[in-house]
Amino acid sequence: MAVFKLQLEDFSTTEYELIAIHTTIEVTKLAFLLNRNLSTKFHFFDSIDKTEKKMKGSFDRFIYFDSDNETSWNLIENKSIIKVENNTNSLFENYEQYMFMVPEYKKVDFILKVDTEDSFLKIDEINQTISKIDSISMSYRLDKNKIKTKSNLIF
Repeated sequence: MAVFKLQLEDFSTTEYELIAIHTTIEVTKLAFLLNRNLSTKFHFFDSIDKTEKKMKGSFDRFIYFDSDNETSWNLIENKSIIKVENNTNSLFENYEQYMFMVPEYKKVDFILKVDTEDSFLKIDEINQTISKIDSISMSYRLDKNKIKTKSNLIF
């Protein structure tokens, strides 16, 4: 009997680009700054809950849909702080731990995912505009082929 193996790419028909954003500001302030500089209209959509090793993290997601170009933009937190309560009598009873949406890029604070059907999108120009925002220390394109946890970016 023949065995068929399905890859995640077999189900993904939409092309997307990823931009990593390094900043210390809150996600709401970042969405506001992106709206002002990119002429987008990000708004809070939902929080994505992720469970890993019996711990639960929550990642806020802001979206913007450009109906003229049929492009969907997602701004997602990459870090979630989890408060761990240790019940044993140890030196550290309560502590904080990070959970990551994309663990391959642990130093990235936010990820901007742009889904598009067309190749009209000028991702390098978008990245340059983001880099010029004062509150952002660094932004760059992510290589989606290096991400092992692509399933975390399906939303």
